[in-house]
Amino acid sequence: MPYVIAADIVIVVHFLWIAFVILGFPVFLWINSTRWRLIHLAAVIAMVGMQVTRSICPLTYLEAWLKSEGRGAEVYPGKFIIETIERLIYVDTVTLETITWATAAYLALIALSFWFRPLPGKKRVRG
Repeated sequence: MPYVIAADIVIVVHFLWIAFVILGFPVFLWINSTRWRLIHLAAVIAMVGMQVTRSICPLTYLEAWLKSEGRGAEVYPGKFIIETIERLIYVDTVTLETITWATAAYLALIALSFWFRPLPGKKRVRG
């Protein structure tokens, strides 16, 4: 049972990582925090590196290991949510080549955002 729960936690962390990679760009661009934008850029570069080398995310390996140790355990009551998150993470209809091209374009967009910085907000002066 602990392995099954740990595997479910890894799936949630995996989902949050993917959400960070996808949603981090507009959020950190809006916030205009250089530090967070650099952290996000490093995360996207790591994702591109995994795709170029055709390697599997370490979280996927960890999840598979935990699930294999948990055979014969009771079903975790939150399984519906976990299965829904897994369907979002592991999309069957999109090819790896499509994901690689989309990620490369996303990486280029992020890199360009460091040269074409967002416009600073205008301060209103009350007079």
